[in-house]
Amino acid sequence: MAYDALNLSVLCGELKQTLVGGKITKIYQPERDEIILFVFNKQTYRLLISANAGVNRIHLTEMPTDNPKTAPSFCMLLRKHITNATVTDVTQMPYERVVQLDLYVTDELGYKKQMYLIFELTGKTSNIILADGDYTVLDSIKHLPQDINSKRIIMTGTKYTFFLPQDKIVPFDYPRVQLFLSQCCAPLRTVLPETLLGVSQDTVNEITCGLDENDHSEANNARVMARLKEFEQNLSAPRPNVVLADGTPTDVCPFDYRSKKGEKIYYATLNKAHDNYYYLLDKAKRFADKAKSVSTLVKNAVSRTEKKLALQRQCVLEAEDRERFKQYGDLILSNLWAIRQDSDSLTCADYYNGGEVTIPLNKALSPQQNAQAYYKKYRKLKSSAMHNAQLAEQNAKLLDYLITVKQSLRYCTDYDDLLQIRQELADIGLINDKRSGKKAAEPPVRPLRYEIDGYTVWVGKNNVQNNFVTFKLAKSTDIWLHTHSVHSSHVIVVNDKTGDVPDNVITAAAEICAYYSQANGGGKTDVDYTAKANVKKPPKAALGYVIYNTYRTVTVNPDRHIAQLVL
Repeated sequence: MAYDALNLSVLCGELKQTLVGGKITKIYQPERDEIILFVFNKQTYRLLISANAGVNRIHLTEMPTDNPKTAPSFCMLLRKHITNATVTDVTQMPYERVVQLDLYVTDELGYKKQMYLIFELTGKTSNIILADGDYTVLDSIKHLPQDINSKRIIMTGTKYTFFLPQDKIVPFDYPRVQLFLSQCCAPLRTVLPETLLGVSQDTVNEITCGLDENDHSEANNARVMARLKEFEQNLSAPRPNVVLADGTPTDVCPFDYRSKKGEKIYYATLNKAHDNYYYLLDKAKRFADKAKSVSTLVKNAVSRTEKKLALQRQCVLEAEDRERFKQYGDLILSNLWAIRQDSDSLTCADYYNGGEVTIPLNKALSPQQNAQAYYKKYRKLKSSAMHNAQLAEQNAKLLDYLITVKQSLRYCTDYDDLLQIRQELADIGLINDKRSGKKAAEPPVRPLRYEIDGYTVWVGKNNVQNNFVTFKLAKSTDIWLHTHSVHSSHVIVVNDKTGDVPDNVITAAAEICAYYSQANGGGKTDVDYTAKANVKKPPKAALGYVIYNTYRTVTVNPDRHIAQLVL
């Protein structure tokens, strides 16, 4: 979500309701452009204010925060002037990204005074400014280059001035907006952000979602106006949510945006939504960093195994003609009388294949030695064929297994899943996971759980979990599912009721199985299902590898069924 003035107003309203009347008890500056205010108002709240160019934001946080041993100078200034200050108001400059905390302070001499902490959310130029009751700047967290001709100079000792009025239309001044739309002839998505005050491109995209931005008819203008009024109503009754795509947070919205597609997690307040959005974003980034090394290892192992397999199969193909060399040796020994000294070839009848054959000879060798050379080449190719055939079979199985691991990495959702995959790779020798002392505890196995029409469905996200759901969780009467010809998760439908599992439950489980497979995104997919009693694991087979002969097949489209997922 872009921090535009409209969405910021919702945050400010929540902050005002929560913080006004509270007292600032502690101040941290964990980063050079970020501060944390501890505000006690019946309970302790932590207000995060970040002027970081990439993630400038303001919201209440429940996440752990660091307190550096040596406080930066701006933090010391804040502690000096506003520790024990009472928050008397939280205001927003109308339709601008500026938030002001009004603070009432008693100094060391007992005098009462007014202070202001002002936060400007303006991207790269975001800043946190402390000013006294006359709006004289005491200092700011950033010292930005100042233009001597600028009417807004943020510098110690200068008077703080708010942003100058912009020649734009207030977005909820409906008569003026209506007039503008009636005269507009440019694409709405381009012109509205430049025309409406305090409105970001994301907000314009939401207002115009599904509408023709080049249609300037009276009917389409009426639809735009209706969307604008709907937006204002939604801001007054927010339903904050974080939007996810494949488990990764992509946006945070004050209500359900029709322009934002994906899974949504709802929160009681927009502050909490923002806090969890940045927490999930940081968690996803850290997890991606940890998963990258494993992913790279698996990718390299797959590439290396594919190259080995290709070379070994090539060697087997080349050795298929080895019988010809044995025949050459036999023919040479059968025609010793016809070979002249210094001859570099022998042409004779080919009693193996019919007709005549010309056999190359090494003039430096006797006829008998030439025959033995051909026999030796035959034996070498025969040995090579047997050896490479064995290696090719082993590497084909390894490649098949590595592809299942690579597939599992797509559905890793937490660090425990990643640890299980690391342990798999360590068990087959791809990772040297030496640990001193006691053996580390195995991470808990947590397969996905669904509830579909009263039936519990378990889904393994990797080979460890596949083995667990198939051979530990499942009973012989449960239904087991797997895609027909490609790798997929093992899916179990728990059959703890009398009678057969309904077809709609099996279909839903098959759709989930297809989603957690290599066929995801490939359209209709065949999924096999059978009683778990029919599923066997061959001796010494790789983890997650099973065989089954009795089964039925259903054709479905992949579907995650997120609504039935039990979190």
